[in-house]
Amino acid sequence: MNRIMLFSILFRYFGRRYLIWFGISLAVLMTVISLIQSIELMRRLSGREVQTTDFSVTSMALLNIPAVIELCLPFALQAGSMLCFDYWNRTNEFVVSRGFGRSIWSVLNPVICCACLIGAFYVTVINPVGSVTAQQYEAKMNAAFGSQQQKLSISADGIWLRDSQQDSALIIHGETLDIESATIHQPMIYVFNNDKVLDRRIRAASISLTDKGWLLEDVSTWNTLGERIDDAAMLMPTELRSLDLERSSAPPSTIAFFALPAFIAVLDRAGLPSVDHRIHFHRTAAIPLLLIGIAMIAARFTLTNMTRGRRARLFTRGVVIAVSIFMFSHFMMVLGATMRLPAYVAGWAPAFIVALAGAVMLARMDEA
Repeated sequence: MNRIMLFSILFRYFGRRYLIWFGISLAVLMTVISLIQSIELMRRLSGREVQTTDFSVTSMALLNIPAVIELCLPFALQAGSMLCFDYWNRTNEFVVSRGFGRSIWSVLNPVICCACLIGAFYVTVINPVGSVTAQQYEAKMNAAFGSQQQKLSISADGIWLRDSQQDSALIIHGETLDIESATIHQPMIYVFNNDKVLDRRIRAASISLTDKGWLLEDVSTWNTLGERIDDAAMLMPTELRSLDLERSSAPPSTIAFFALPAFIAVLDRAGLPSVDHRIHFHRTAAIPLLLIGIAMIAARFTLTNMTRGRRARLFTRGVVIAVSIFMFSHFMMVLGATMRLPAYVAGWAPAFIVALAGAVMLARMDEA
C-alpha cells in the first residue's frame, strides 16, 4: 500500500512540474510569435491609404491564438521538456527516483501521460475552436486588405460558385466539378442584375471555364415571365481562371478535425482535390503520438550527466532536435502533397518515427 501511495504522489508531483514548465514555454513562445505577427500587421495597416474602422490588431491577435498554438505546440513541448528535465538533473530528483530501483519508464510515466493529454486536448478542444476563429480571421483579413474571397463553397448537396460580372452576378450550383477540364456538370445558373434581383435562370448540361469565358452546352433559359428559350451553346464573360477553381476550396485549417472526414467525402464526390485535407486530418490525429515522441527524445538528450557547458549543450541539442523534426515533417508533407506518398503515410510517418526513435533511445538508456 505504501509503494502504491508513493507511486501516486510521485506521479502527481512529476506531472504537475512537467505541466508547469510546458505552460511557461508555451506562453513565452505564443507571446513572442503573436507580438511579431501584430507588429507585421500594424506595418501593413500603416501602409494603407484607407484605414479600416472595424479592424483591431488586438482582436486579430486573439483570433489567431489557436493557429499560433498549432504552430508552436511541438516546440513548446520540447522546450518545456528539456527545461523540466534539466531542473530534475540539477535537483537530483531523477537520480533519487532511479535510486529506489525504479526504471526510467516508471519515472517518465507522468511525462508520457501529460504529453498524450496535451495532444488530445488540442485535437478535441483547441482545433475545433481554432477552425471557427480561422474563418473569422481570414474573413477580416480579406475585408481589410482586399484579398480575393473564396468563390467556391462545398456542401452536402453539391458545389456552389459565385462569379461577378460588370452588369450582373452569377450563382452556379452543380453536382460535380472536373478540375482538369474546369467543367461543372448539370449546373443551374442564377443570374442577378445590379440591383440583386433575379433576372433569369439557366440550366445546362455542362458549363466549362475557358479563356473566353463560361461555355454552356445544351442551354435552357427561363426569364422572369417564365418563358423558356433553348440554345445549343452560350458564352458568358468572366474573369475567373481554372486555377481559381482549384484553389478556392476551404483551407484545412478552417475545418474542425471531427468534420474533416465528411468534408473530404464531399470533396471527393464533387471531384475536387482533397489531398491537403487528408494530410491535415492525419497530421492532426497524430499530434498526441508526436508529442510523446518529442518528450521521450528530450528525456534521452537531457537526463544525462552534463557538467561543463550545461546550458550551451542543452540549447544546442534543443535547436538540433527541433530543426530535425520540423524539416522531416515538412519533407513528408511535400511528398504527400505531390502524391508520392499516401496521405496517411505523410501524416503519420513523422509522429511514428519520432516516437519509435524516442522509445529506442530510452530503452538503451535504461539498459545502461
